[in-house]
Amino acid sequence: MMISSYDQAIQYLYNLQPIGIKFGLRNTLSLLSYFDNPHLKIRTIHVAGTNGKGSICSMISSVLQAAGYRVGLYTSPHLVDFTERIMINGLPIPQSEVIRLSGEIRQAISDGDFQAGHPTFFEVVTVMALVYFAEQQVDFAVMETGMGGRLDATNVIQPLVGIITTIDFDHQEYLGHSLLEIAGEKAGIIKPGMAVVSGVQQSEIIQLLAKVCRQRNAELIQAPSVSPSVVRKVSQSLGGQEFEVIWPVSGSDALDGKSFWQRFFISLIGRHQIQNALIALTAIQTLSRRLAGQQQGGEISLSHITQGLACARWPGRAQVYPGSPPIMLDGAHNPAGARQLALLLEELEFSRLILVLGIMKDKDIAGICQELVPLADRVIVTRPRIDRAASGQEIINVLVSKALVADWKMVSVAATVPEAIIMARSMAEAGDLICLTGSLYTVGEAKGFLDALDAR
Repeated sequence: MMISSYDQAIQYLYNLQPIGIKFGLRNTLSLLSYFDNPHLKIRTIHVAGTNGKGSICSMISSVLQAAGYRVGLYTSPHLVDFTERIMINGLPIPQSEVIRLSGEIRQAISDGDFQAGHPTFFEVVTVMALVYFAEQQVDFAVMETGMGGRLDATNVIQPLVGIITTIDFDHQEYLGHSLLEIAGEKAGIIKPGMAVVSGVQQSEIIQLLAKVCRQRNAELIQAPSVSPSVVRKVSQSLGGQEFEVIWPVSGSDALDGKSFWQRFFISLIGRHQIQNALIALTAIQTLSRRLAGQQQGGEISLSHITQGLACARWPGRAQVYPGSPPIMLDGAHNPAGARQLALLLEELEFSRLILVLGIMKDKDIAGICQELVPLADRVIVTRPRIDRAASGQEIINVLVSKALVADWKMVSVAATVPEAIIMARSMAEAGDLICLTGSLYTVGEAKGFLDALDAR
């Protein structure tokens, strides 16, 4: 059947999801060869890590746009619409292009010989992004890994700069059951001659990354961590935060007395987002230095960086819908992400916290709940419309087994995410905060519902 509508294209793509997760680069490379290897025609920045990837991708993309570049951005998953995954200068791929490219990729699969089995959803969408970026002649493409790094479909690219954001526990069934195993998989994005920016803070993992870089003749640059000697926080509200950073964040000028305090604003809130900004700033400085050395681009000035960071947006990450009460959406979906959200909630001022949880059944439900539930005055458990989602009862069973709730009158169940939002609003009083979290799928449904209400 010919793909002639956006609905048909999306159905074709989503019908690939039951194939599941299949690591390896053979299928992706085979498909790309059908399209004359577009991944070799564009300059890329590759971002891997457990948490912070999307925020850092958004910051880097925004800075490069402020410097006048045409920038592709590939991230996953989407929150509301598939086209969010593939963007150029903040604009999602047109539906007409999804239709065309889905048809062309489907034909390529039909004509090809895929010894590794039928390409997966993520392999197909990665190829779609790379073909689209090459056709649109982007100056750079910022590419987020889907999972891991070594065998992730995005690892076919030859980036100027790679980034490993953080290493923590997630996807252990695929990446390994120790932090060193997980780090080894993510270090798979390191290629000969490239520059690698690390936001990792565990000494043993930094040593592992340094060893891999030595073996592959790659340059390792460690981003600074948030500390009083590097960062001074100026202000924070639900609309964003200002902070000052010793500038430059890396390089010889930072060591020879030429540094100074530079103020930045970001709309993303929380201490972890300042850390993400430090990683992004280090990556931008590294990219600028490499471009200058290769005479491959214009200057990325401090004013470009300041403007780009201020304009960076990343929906679903401590995103606040103002009102009475305000509603915060955060896609924390592992214990490390939940811990960062908990730290942010402890910084904010509100009367009561109404926590709405929707979590995937293959995630560490106990670990997420242990970080967040003790902060809540009321808890609503719900389930997004996806087969992987845990039921409300499964989450309650975890709350019982971990003895996380002293008074069960504080716990409620909502069948759907919109019902959970309506229930939370009915409970809320002046000064309260509603926080909806546990999964990007939960956040995506909430965002779609709230955006539709705002549009009325």
